Amino acid sequence: MRIGSNKSKVFNFILLHAVLLMYSFCSVFSKLAAGTEFMSAQFIMFYGIMLVILGAYALLWQQILKRMPLTTAFANKGIVIIWGMILGALFFDEAITWNMIVGSIIVFIGILLVVTDDE
Repeated sequence: MRIGSNKSKVFNFILLHAVLLMYSFCSVFSKLAAGTEFMSAQFIMFYGIMLVILGAYALLWQQILKRMPLTTAFANKGIVIIWGMILGALFFDEAITWNMIVGSIIVFIGILLVVTDDE
C-alpha cells in the first residue's frame, strides 16, 4: 500500500507541475498580445487564449487541491518563475543572466524543502 501511495504522490506532483507549466504560458500570450495593436484581431486572439488557459488552470488547480495540501501546492507555484524565464528565452530570445539562475536555484531549493518536509 505504501508503494501505491508513493506512485500517487509522484503522479500528483507531475500533474501539479504540468498545470503550473500551462499557467506559465499566460505570460507568453500576454506578451504576444502586448506587441499588437489594442483591440485588433490578434490582440483579442492572444488575450482570448490567455483567458482560456486561466480558466483551465483554475479548474485544474481545484483538482490539485483535492489531492494535496494547499501549502504544498502553493509552495510549488514558485516554479512558474523558472518556467517564465525558460519560456521568455525560448519565445522572445530574452537573456538568462546569472542573477536569474541564482534566484531560480533559491526558489527551487525552497520548493524542495517544502515538498520533502514530512507532513
